[in-house]
Amino acid sequence: MSNSPKHLGVAYTSEIEKLEKRWAENPKGRNFAPLADAYRKAGELDRALELCTAGLERHPDYVSAHIVFGRCLIDQKNDSGASEVFRKVLSLDPENVLALKILADIAERGGRYDEAAEWLGRLLSADPMNGDAAEALTRAKGRAAQAAAKRAPEPVARLVPEAAPPQPHRDLVIEHASEEPASPSLDVKGAPADIETFDGTLDFNAVAHSAAKADGIEVQEEVELKPQDLVVEGLAHTQYETGFFGAPPDTAEQDDGPKTGRRSICR
Repeated sequence: MSNSPKHLGVAYTSEIEKLEKRWAENPKGRNFAPLADAYRKAGELDRALELCTAGLERHPDYVSAHIVFGRCLIDQKNDSGASEVFRKVLSLDPENVLALKILADIAERGGRYDEAAEWLGRLLSADPMNGDAAEALTRAKGRAAQAAAKRAPEPVARLVPEAAPPQPHRDLVIEHASEEPASPSLDVKGAPADIETFDGTLDFNAVAHSAAKADGIEVQEEVELKPQDLVVEGLAHTQYETGFFGAPPDTAEQDDGPKTGRRSICR
């Protein structure tokens, strides 16, 4: 019975009346924020937003009033406006856990899982023992990985036609030389008929020889040299054996004796 809508309406009405009386006593004070939050819970979003706007003009650094204002925008499904308000909260209080949590929820609803993971990471830095934030961070990272895999373009297979083999040029003839080196050849032509060749032999015509002598032509006689035995005696023999042999120049001149067939050898 205590949780019935009628009872809740009576409770909100009683709370709103109390807050309105307090705010009326000091309309320029900060009592507007609790009253605006009571209007929000009662579903009177327009009255709540009007009160927050007027109160924040007088108290722009009032963090609690900004939070109430942002929640009113969330109830109106205005996530973009609420995001700006809660970013303002973080500019005033960088470790505000409530603002970090709401910004992570807004990013996740918009499918921006990477952004949600960033906000949750900051929340855990401010509140390391927050188990709900740790679970939410794991979930956000997993969804971010799935979203990245879906965004990755699938490989497109391209059919590339095979290149046609090159056609040989019809007017071009290529001759392949033999790999074996050709031996140089000498072109020897036959000797002319009017050139006599010498075969190394000399013919002797006895009749022509005699006729030439009869006509008074000097003809060189063919001399046949016959080897003779060499007889060496006395001192010459000793010098010959020792390899030192030589006759004095005047010895040959004074030797007028008869020729005995012995010959002296001069070196």
